[in-house]
Amino acid sequence: MVANKNNVEKSFLKLQKLEIEIQKADSQVEQFKNKIFTPIYEQRRKYLSEIPKFWYIVLAQHDDFQEYVSIDDMKYLELINDLYVEFWERPRVFHDDDNDSNNDQEDKIYLPTKGFSITFEFESGDNKDNIIKNQKIIKSFDWVIDPTTGSRKLESKPVKFEWPIELLNINPEIIKKKAKDENRKLSVDEKKRYRQGMRSFFSFFQWTGNKPGKEYRNGEELASLIAEDIFPAALDYYILAAPGINGKEEGGEDEEEEDDDDDEESGEELDLSDSEDSVEHIHQDLKRQKREE
Repeated sequence: MVANKNNVEKSFLKLQKLEIEIQKADSQVEQFKNKIFTPIYEQRRKYLSEIPKFWYIVLAQHDDFQEYVSIDDMKYLELINDLYVEFWERPRVFHDDDNDSNNDQEDKIYLPTKGFSITFEFESGDNKDNIIKNQKIIKSFDWVIDPTTGSRKLESKPVKFEWPIELLNINPEIIKKKAKDENRKLSVDEKKRYRQGMRSFFSFFQWTGNKPGKEYRNGEELASLIAEDIFPAALDYYILAAPGINGKEEGGEDEEEEDDDDDEESGEELDLSDSEDSVEHIHQDLKRQKREE
């Protein structure tokens, strides 16, 4: 029995080292993928800048994205003229304490730390209705291991963002600071506005991943959605939302009657009415579970 136990322990140690090799191989694949895609995305970025309201159309029609924004946020998405994701990874060195070798190089284990950054650029231009300061925000995210669960999770640091003037009264940072400066607790009205502000997309820029229940909800899901779905498939979502812009002319008079039925499915206009409360979307939990699988 003792011999069998020793064999199991040795096999387990070998499997641990093999898992490290798997992670290193996976890292090499990711590095190669990023090397190939980065110049392509940079070129695409240039072309997309020439399409008016490209990112607004992509984001506004994306059902999953709408779960993470409030109704009041929607009109300000019009002012996003650039959205860009950059993936990165850095080697991190660990020492293998179980390695009996005297070779310093052999007892070093190189594991990557991964992450990505999302760049948002807002520009009001001549728009007098949706007043927001022209600004570029770069928010970085790191994949880390949660010590309590052993699973992977995202962490980030707050970044400075100047809220739209019309939404300053629900900015959680302003509400909290005012009460602190006056050495008092939040009033009932302030608590209501504070919670409302926490549901705003703009609170995402303050999200850290380390204050569950006390910051923007579902920041990790939103960051992953943008980086892994919306950004790489942006052109597909745009074409889906705006049929007829992919180089094909719409049918003539002879085709109009035949296309009437199809128009109801593929050519419907975006519904951005105030009656649609995307934050409390009924399918939120089901879709999130599907992404996690």
